Amino acid sequence: MVSRRPHLSIGRNSLKIGGVDTKSLAERYGTPLYVTDLGRVLERFDEAKAALTARYPDVLIAFAYKSNSTFQVVSALARRGAGATIVSVAGIETARRAGVAPKDMVFDGPSKSKEELAAAIKAGVGMINAESVQEARDVDALSHSLSVKGARIGFRVNFDIRAETHAGLATGGREHKFGVARREVIQFCRREAQKLRSARVVGLHSHVGSQVADPEVFRRQTEEMVGLAEELEATGTEVAELNLGGGLGFPYTKEDKELPIGYYAEATAGSFARSSWSGRTRLVFELGRWVVADSTVLLTKVNYVKSAGKVRWALVDAGMNDFIRPALYGAYHEIVPAWTSSAERSAWRYDVAGPVCESTDVFGRGRRLGVRLSQGDILAILDAGAYGSSMSSTYNMRPLTAVATVEDGDSALVSPRGWPPGWKARPRQRPRSG
Repeated sequence: MVSRRPHLSIGRNSLKIGGVDTKSLAERYGTPLYVTDLGRVLERFDEAKAALTARYPDVLIAFAYKSNSTFQVVSALARRGAGATIVSVAGIETARRAGVAPKDMVFDGPSKSKEELAAAIKAGVGMINAESVQEARDVDALSHSLSVKGARIGFRVNFDIRAETHAGLATGGREHKFGVARREVIQFCRREAQKLRSARVVGLHSHVGSQVADPEVFRRQTEEMVGLAEELEATGTEVAELNLGGGLGFPYTKEDKELPIGYYAEATAGSFARSSWSGRTRLVFELGRWVVADSTVLLTKVNYVKSAGKVRWALVDAGMNDFIRPALYGAYHEIVPAWTSSAERSAWRYDVAGPVCESTDVFGRGRRLGVRLSQGDILAILDAGAYGSSMSSTYNMRPLTAVATVEDGDSALVSPRGWPPGWKARPRQRPRSG
């Protein structure tokens, strides 16, 4: 466990993250609780940036805010030089407050409303990645009506590159809702791009899916992007930015295939540096999961231990509303004791589940935790930094999970537990009759 997670350690029967005791964090801030090691986030970001810029110097890592939107995380990354990949108006404002320059913001999404597009245009977002030719027309029309010149459009192109990943994480197939077909982009640039009144087509974008571990997928994607850029040049469209998306897989289990960051950088930035387009554009990467996945644990307290038939249940206070990946994707996350009242070793296996009234509210089945669990013990769900707190909800009218950060041996509660809107609302008073 600790070997590939250097920020985690075990001491005196308690798990530590960033050198801070998780039992003390649970007691201080309550559970369920996300705990993020900011130092680990920056360590992973620095590693990715070094690998990419070693192969091609003009690189922007536009961190994917949808993976983790904790303000302390995105602001720390912004200070390190990260841009922002955002998919909402709130994302634009968060990036602005975090200190990201508008030119380093990327606005993505397959079904942007005109209100969202207008907000991106007015904010001067560096690239609006259109996912249909109509969206490109809408950006131009809105820019014109807002008297904004030079709104930058990048087409998200669907090259029909299929990655070996979970069906719910695949986005690059021809039938998926994401992106524009290559031939449509060429036709638009040949017939309409030069006639736009206020916007300009200046970029290309591609994202084939998440949890990709095959370097050939990324190499082919890079080659396709370069080839299309060359074709667009013949139409008079100058491509100033190539966005290769994200998708680099993170190994949640020992069996997961892992693509080292150096191999990923070689397949993308390295391949591009050897192409005819090298030196002519900025490369953008939308890494998210790889940067933050292992930075965070979800601490949860055991409410009850009981047997049902042949199943021994550990029922905890975190639910699928707090962390939905196992229920949504069948995702595997390692679960370890963070603190137990007894040091008694045990080979018992537990199904770890939460309080939500759904049979899918299960974090792990048949898990051998090495100890005999009791009420009040604390478990840690590992590698919860990507799509953990950012996907949490108030389903079952449960409060949003609190988030704490640790840095240099200190901790801070950065997002308190939040109750569903209206849960304390007073009922309307009925007028008295007569």
